[in-house]
Amino acid sequence: EKRARARQVQAWLRSDLMPIREERPTEVVFAGEKKAPLSEAGNQAAEKLFALAQSLLVEGQQNLFGEWSIADTDLALMLNRLALHGDTVPERLADYAAFQWQRASVQRFIALSAKHPG
Repeated sequence: EKRARARQVQAWLRSDLMPIREERPTEVVFAGEKKAPLSEAGNQAAEKLFALAQSLLVEGQQNLFGEWSIADTDLALMLNRLALHGDTVPERLADYAAFQWQRASVQRFIALSAKHPG
């Protein structure tokens, strides 16, 4: 059941938040690019992201389903598209994304991305 829920979250992140993906591409996360303020559609998508993420994250837990899953990294990436750009992200969600970003495998990927951009 948890695996199915993780897949559902990942599919939603990839399909329902296009304004964020378009206005805050991964270059914002991995290359520090700065973009224009979010459009109305971008703000609406961000609010939808925040609402769902807050409903999924149990207070006091650091992972979506009690233990780490790839869905945690996917959600952290989407949140970090905003947080690392300097957009306002609720503190609890920014803390969650920052925690997920410290995972050793994520840090290795970030280091590799820096060595081999694009």
